[in-house]
Amino acid sequence: MADNWEVLYWPLAGRGEYVRLMFVEKGIEFKDTDDWTVVREQVKEGKLGGFPVMFPPVVCNGDFHLSQTPTICKYLGKKFGLYPDNEVDEWHADQLNATIHDYIAEGRLAFHGINHTLTYYKQTEETKPYIERFITERIPKWLKHFEDVLMANNGGKGFLFGDKLTYVDLGLMHALRTTESQFPDVWNSADYIPALKSFKDRMCSRPRLAAYLKSDKCRPFEGNSMM
Repeated sequence: MADNWEVLYWPLAGRGEYVRLMFVEKGIEFKDTDDWTVVREQVKEGKLGGFPVMFPPVVCNGDFHLSQTPTICKYLGKKFGLYPDNEVDEWHADQLNATIHDYIAEGRLAFHGINHTLTYYKQTEETKPYIERFITERIPKWLKHFEDVLMANNGGKGFLFGDKLTYVDLGLMHALRTTESQFPDVWNSADYIPALKSFKDRMCSRPRLAAYLKSDKCRPFEGNSMM
């Protein structure tokens, strides 16, 4: 039976973009279901059926459904050949994949410092100290770590693991794009991550990714909470 891929997520970049980029890079067709009502009914109201999922994004292929962004990325990476070639790199990639999503989760929480389930716009003033602390104390720590990881392979001139593109390269690319979009001044002044900036530019210049990022299919960033 032929694959029939579908991604369920909100009509914004957010966590769904990690999943979309994997299909785009490999040139694999998928249905991008991003209607608020449909996603809410299928996922949050439990009408999707099959093994239970809790939150979007959800990747579907027939009766198979999978949620949790880091897990989806690892699954698609293995299925699409975006996966390390040896066991050591496999587990280091798994470690870095989790770290990338921890970074984004911490950034999101900075914008929801009073109530993490309440919209940012209902706690804008209250959450300012949390955002400022994330900017001054946490972003440099995270970005320096990603720079170190990149430099550990081929002096930071290629990919994160070995000589091939993996799902983690795509994940880091998107995390860096969200950082630049949410905090442009912070990103532009971060002269301590030259290899990381070059990496982001290289990744965004890959033919399929570059075409996608310039197209109407590429969802906008929400503009708050690195989503």
